[in-house]
Amino acid sequence: MIDYMEKVLRSFELRTGWNRDNSYENIMATSENLLNFDIPTGLKCQVSNRSTGNTYSTFELSNNKVINGSLAYIYTNCEGLDKYLSSSRETLLQDASESYRQITPPHQYRYSRKGFESTSLWHGRMYYPSSTLEAMVVKRLNPETQLVAKCLSSLAHTSVLTLYLQKDSGRNCQEWIASSNEGLLGYRILHNFTGSQSKLNTSLYNNSSLSLGAEMWFGVLNTSPACSTTLRYCTHSANTGRPLTLTLSWNPLFGHVSSTYSVKTSSGATISSKYDFNLYSIESNLSFGCDVWRSGVQDIKLKKEDSAKPASPPSIERKAGYPDDKLMFYHLMAGSSNSQKLLDDLNVTFAPSLHKIHQERSNIENYESSLREANFTSVWRLSTSLRDRNLKVLWEGKYKEFLISAGTELTNTPLDVPTNSIQESKTSNGFLRPAKFGVQLQYSM
Repeated sequence: MIDYMEKVLRSFELRTGWNRDNSYENIMATSENLLNFDIPTGLKCQVSNRSTGNTYSTFELSNNKVINGSLAYIYTNCEGLDKYLSSSRETLLQDASESYRQITPPHQYRYSRKGFESTSLWHGRMYYPSSTLEAMVVKRLNPETQLVAKCLSSLAHTSVLTLYLQKDSGRNCQEWIASSNEGLLGYRILHNFTGSQSKLNTSLYNNSSLSLGAEMWFGVLNTSPACSTTLRYCTHSANTGRPLTLTLSWNPLFGHVSSTYSVKTSSGATISSKYDFNLYSIESNLSFGCDVWRSGVQDIKLKKEDSAKPASPPSIERKAGYPDDKLMFYHLMAGSSNSQKLLDDLNVTFAPSLHKIHQERSNIENYESSLREANFTSVWRLSTSLRDRNLKVLWEGKYKEFLISAGTELTNTPLDVPTNSIQESKTSNGFLRPAKFGVQLQYSM
């Protein structure tokens, strides 16, 4: 489940028009959500509340061998977050759970300077009994730029301060990072190759996006560099409207190459696969992940009623005002005495193509709308890796006013074997045994 304070941060981004998917940090978010989801450890309870219109607080208590807890607080001068944030009783499960990320093409995302207000968000969290403090400040400088400062202070370890300067113009997103940890300096960039609409308004151009990103890091104190590059392609099926995402990553310093394929096979199921390969050591790994959503009875009845209604085909006939999404050449004939005849001939010639384009666009929009309005009650997630020889199972759902996550990780490797020695370990049987188990409860008002 998404942490309540993380929901407040995402609501702040939505309200201020910041696109978190147009960042190199989240370029592989879909495959990470389906393959590397977190399993709760022990018992964790979280109670959250919106104290005032601008303040939010969370109290968390966990029991994993020892009792730990934290108290978090957020203040923001951004108004209107209540439109994007709701209580745990009213929250839709698909909004509270990490799953397939619907990537919005940059030209469809709104980047407007009109009515922009410089807003800020302050977040603080105190952990006990470790007496660790965590703080974050987000400052929106203009519609394309924001400054983020994160700090971690502890009595047992060295305090760390990290600064992020992010600039997102839609077509490009750049990040400059500086951290006091080893004097780390970093730079990230994500470039979108499909930055404008097609004149034909086709689904292939409008609803697909091709992005190429890279990151470069350098530790000033230890003089160690790091870098990686990733290619991401997102599109939709023209017939069903179902989305899919492909990524290809390469780390030239360590010779690591990985590719992922994620697709929604239906409105209630998603599958993802990942292949890792190292050019230097010839080691490889294959991972699989999936999630299956269960809908409520009321939602199923509504879908049956909607599917029983016949779909009305779009009209290509010329109407007053010449709508530009169906007629292409009306602006070329303005003021001509033969414009009516030539316009009718062009419409008859291109009517089948325009009808097909409109149908593909309707399929995609209807599919995305059905996902947003679906009444999902629970979801099962499964993930496995051939090299790690493990199986992760997670169940997430709603019970009355509570959001619940319960999961376990099964493995047949010895529990005391280091991660880098899994390949060398030999087991005499193929039985899986639990390595981790936990339950998490969330309640927010």
